[in-house]
Amino acid sequence: MAYLPVNGRTVGNESGSVFDMTNVRKVTSALAAATFAVVAAAAGVILGPTTAHADPAGHQVTYTITATGNLTGNVRYMNTDPPSQAAFDANSSQFMSTVPTAFTAGQPLVYTTTLANPNQWAFVNASGGCHWPDCGSGATPELHCEIAVDGQVVVTQNATTGVTCSTRPW
Repeated sequence: MAYLPVNGRTVGNESGSVFDMTNVRKVTSALAAATFAVVAAAAGVILGPTTAHADPAGHQVTYTITATGNLTGNVRYMNTDPPSQAAFDANSSQFMSTVPTAFTAGQPLVYTTTLANPNQWAFVNASGGCHWPDCGSGATPELHCEIAVDGQVVVTQNATTGVTCSTRPW
């Protein structure tokens, strides 16, 4: 029978081995776990990342508003993801920015933010009124909104007194 000192204790078994079956199971389990980790990592590299409903890193959302004439009004846009529709309904101003602005013909207003789930929350609204003499000729200026997600335009709309762009129906 072989006995060896290990961590201040003498260990061994009847067959003369310093390892008993418990140690063999521990080593085997550790090797299996390491092998699984390597295989899983390799599969991730081969298959690539999976697409999730919401990207935790976020997406760059760009809201662009233009006008065909001079107007005075407001732009309201989603600047952060609400945790739920109920949270948004309870206090929408916590998640949106409102900017009083003067729209000048042909000069875009651009606002950017990062949203984890732009398909659910990207939203911009612009409204404005025209002052004489700019609208005295009967021509009503038009507003145009646009939402781009990660550089790709996903929504555009045109209207006269108020325009809304959204990635989902409200």
